[in-house]
Amino acid sequence: MSERKSTGSTREKRSDSSFLVLSEDHGFETDLEDDPDVWYEQRENKLTKTTTQRYSEACESLGTVPVTRFLRECQAGVVNLKHYGIRDIGAQAIARALEQDIVVTNLCLHDNGIEETGSVALSRALKDNCFVTSFDLSENKLGKEGACAIGEMLLENASLQELNLSGCGVHGKDIKLFLDALSFNPHLRSLDFSYNDLGDEGAIYLGRALQKNEKLESLDLSWNNIRVTGIEELANGLAKNKSLRELDLAWNCFSDEGANYLSCALVQNDCLEVLEMQSCGIHTAGALRIAEALKLNQTMEVLRVGKNSFQSSGVCSLLRGLRYNSTSALRELVLEDMVFDKDCEVELDALLEERPNFTCSWGVSIRGGDVKKGVKKPDTMELFLTFVRTKGLRLVDLFRIISKDGNASTINKNEFITGMKKLNVPLKDHQLRVLFDSLDINGDESVEFHEFLGSRSHYLKTRRGNALI
Repeated sequence: MSERKSTGSTREKRSDSSFLVLSEDHGFETDLEDDPDVWYEQRENKLTKTTTQRYSEACESLGTVPVTRFLRECQAGVVNLKHYGIRDIGAQAIARALEQDIVVTNLCLHDNGIEETGSVALSRALKDNCFVTSFDLSENKLGKEGACAIGEMLLENASLQELNLSGCGVHGKDIKLFLDALSFNPHLRSLDFSYNDLGDEGAIYLGRALQKNEKLESLDLSWNNIRVTGIEELANGLAKNKSLRELDLAWNCFSDEGANYLSCALVQNDCLEVLEMQSCGIHTAGALRIAEALKLNQTMEVLRVGKNSFQSSGVCSLLRGLRYNSTSALRELVLEDMVFDKDCEVELDALLEERPNFTCSWGVSIRGGDVKKGVKKPDTMELFLTFVRTKGLRLVDLFRIISKDGNASTINKNEFITGMKKLNVPLKDHQLRVLFDSLDINGDESVEFHEFLGSRSHYLKTRRGNALI
């Protein structure tokens, strides 16, 4: 076979149907173009490969052992690889498998030693993937490049609805691109960013993002070292936001001044339903500001403000604020590790009389040395009597309705529960059993009409007596 010359412009066809050019200027061979038939065949093979095939080939190419659980679960759509230690190389293999995948919708890679390289690879894979809706990358170390890559992904991804970046070691100064992307992302509904170091700088960026974002419904910012400056901008964003339903700010020390900013936001906001502010360094002055907001807010349903420093005087202020607002939607107040004194109980009892479905829990009651925790839930007897009043029934009529033959002088537990359920009383089976036992004064597993009347009279008398204490 004759030798090829290193110069000249001769062109000859190779057996693999691709053309080679003898470069006149550089003296080496270069591919000019592929045969179109071969190119389409290679592309078709790539597209028709299964996710397991792509993953196995990626692992072989990268020199890592495939994770059997991924091979199994990627075919079902939900992949959970918590604590598998796949590190960056394993994340790269998964990223290659997901590029053409149409099955996986939930991907959990919690605590896998993934750092910037793996985070970037996964983010790039999700740019074009329009099937993954939930992505958990928590307890991995993203770094600045990883955070930026996720931000770039959010600008293009059209399917992701839940993103968990808890404990990823992200700092506020590294997250501007990510939060800029969040401003305009129309798909993400839930973001868990707890246990990072957002700080005031990151909180300022996030507050601005909240002013523009129209889809995010749940945001967890607990344990992020956010102080007054950051909370001020977050509050500005919250005041203008129209989509957020749940916000967790626990364990950020923004004190009374921060509570004041949030209170102003709660007056303007008309969509937030759950707010958590445990252990935020709030004292009595901050509690008073929150109470003022509760007088006007009509959408919040759950408020958790335990482990703060305002104690019983602040608790009373919150309860009075709720009583003042007859249109308040609040149904649960959590006061974990807070002191609950006699004045608080008086306020709470008055509130429960007006709203029997309201629930309040607290930490320490100074009325009884053995009482460590307390919960005030809807009183079963009160719910029962309220139901009777709203139906316009006399007790004698009710007794006849629920008795089996309609004219019995006694009823047993089964008759009572069945009859009450037919009347659609707003009590569950276990509550009806408790109610029956409270009506059964002599404990003979049946209730006579005089017991019916006696139980009601005793309850009303006791309630009036407690109100005078």
